Amino acid sequence: MPKILFTGKREVVVDEGTSILDAALSSGVSIYHTCGGNASCSTCRVKILKGFENLSPIEEAETQVLDSFDLKTPFRLGCQAQVLNGEVEVEIPKWERAPRPNKTPKVP
Repeated sequence: MPKILFTGKREVVVDEGTSILDAALSSGVSIYHTCGGNASCSTCRVKILKGFENLSPIEEAETQVLDSFDLKTPFRLGCQAQVLNGEVEVEIPKWERAPRPNKTPKVP
């Protein structure tokens, strides 16, 4: 079964296709998120330290959000990156201040 190591927090075994955000929330790992997992705000961004190849491909909605915040590899949106197999090591960036409000329209 796939596994996520949240650096400095815990290791979680997940079902294939589980998003990083869902894995964090269900295991008690705090991760900031404001848009409800709709790929529209970037607040759930995570840095992939290992296992990038074990994640789902980046789709257009995620690409647009990452580009709008000038985020490149190794960043992914926790709400969109699904663990498909193997192990993934994830760092959850600390927010020094609250992120700006979400002004991106919800993706239907």
